[in-house]
Amino acid sequence: MKKYISLLSFVAALFVGSCSPYTDEEPGGVAIQDLCGTWTVSVDASAGEFTGKKKLGVMGKTELDAVDDWVDLYSLGKVDLRTYNTANNDKDSLWFDDEGFWGEKFKIGCNYGNLTFDGDSVESVSGSGCVAVIRYGQVLKGAATTPRGVKADSIIAYVFYNDDPYGLTYKISGYRYTGYSADL
Repeated sequence: MKKYISLLSFVAALFVGSCSPYTDEEPGGVAIQDLCGTWTVSVDASAGEFTGKKKLGVMGKTELDAVDDWVDLYSLGKVDLRTYNTANNDKDSLWFDDEGFWGEKFKIGCNYGNLTFDGDSVESVSGSGCVAVIRYGQVLKGAATTPRGVKADSIIAYVFYNDDPYGLTYKISGYRYTGYSADL
């Protein structure tokens, strides 16, 4: 019996000794780290486009940025948007997951150097048949102020869904999720 206790003590000592908290690995992020995150966003539509007075789908970025009649058409308030890297940690694509609004997920192109992203006629991976055009997506470092008054990264994109009954272009914009309930 003493033999087994000694052997067990020896194995336990080896096991504990091999669990070193020190490592030579450096922590790091993903290839497109600054584009990734959970975002607290508003989803707005143009009142003029909804009433048929404007056609946003043909507008360029400068024209879309100048539209001044954005409204929360569905009274959603703030919803979550997620952007994250691919399983291969690609430097030129990301996942755009709008589960808080349309409930779809798209793999789209990105330019990490400019912190921009877009997708032209990309199909959702859900199999629903939804195809989206995601234009002029951009993350702006420190450009947003949260409801608590804290600076945070900002995100904006203009999105068109082929299965939208109104055929609208949506402006999705907001700030990086902070975790504080006061920022919701």
